[in-house]
Amino acid sequence: MDRHAVLFLFGLIVLVQSAAGAYTVTPGYDHPPTGEPLTPAEVPPWELPLYVLVYSLCLAPLEILTWSGAWFLLRSRQSRPSLLDHPLRGAIYQCIRARPGIHLRALSATTGTPMGTLRYHLGLLHQNHKVTVLQEDGRLMYYENSGTYTLTQQRLLKHLRNPTTRHILCEVLRHPGMSRKEVAEIVGITGPAVHWHMKKLEEDGFVRQERSGRTTRYAIDEGVAGDLTAWTADSGDLSRGSCS
Repeated sequence: MDRHAVLFLFGLIVLVQSAAGAYTVTPGYDHPPTGEPLTPAEVPPWELPLYVLVYSLCLAPLEILTWSGAWFLLRSRQSRPSLLDHPLRGAIYQCIRARPGIHLRALSATTGTPMGTLRYHLGLLHQNHKVTVLQEDGRLMYYENSGTYTLTQQRLLKHLRNPTTRHILCEVLRHPGMSRKEVAEIVGITGPAVHWHMKKLEEDGFVRQERSGRTTRYAIDEGVAGDLTAWTADSGDLSRGSCS
């Protein structure tokens, strides 16, 4: 129950209590008679006017319902299980935390969860803001939510999950100004393959290229160099050999 609901219930209870309390009769004189001061006296309930008694009796069930409703809401909130108490859903969430940027099929294989069941639990995690989803290149990639990663960081982690792209990023991080031919030789791929990977990295702003005559040279963008260094130094599941 949120703060506004609690305040509303408290105010309603105070109103009911004040309406059902004892009544005090005070003199109705504009100019009270002189002499001994009049002292207000409490009137027993059976001597109250009929409409007052009826009003109080009508409010009694409301008071009972108010207290019962407050107790039920508090009780149900305390006994409600956490979203992550479910063993499989908790395991899926922990897998996403440990492997940021993991895509749907890899998540299914890693957790051993059928695709239909996995989609159901991921839907609950997403609706409750536990995970966030990046959809690019025809894939759904999952990350821990709560502002853990910016969109730029999510995209960088996406590239790091590809072994070849990761290798390229590591080599260019270690040796700024590498040519396409040098990258191809060290990573063990063709020149056109280097061009394809570099184009993707340039589109996301992670690599910049410079022309030196007829040679194209590459360097890591300064804005992501810090994250790349940190994540590839000790990156758990992402590491296929660190960049250090």
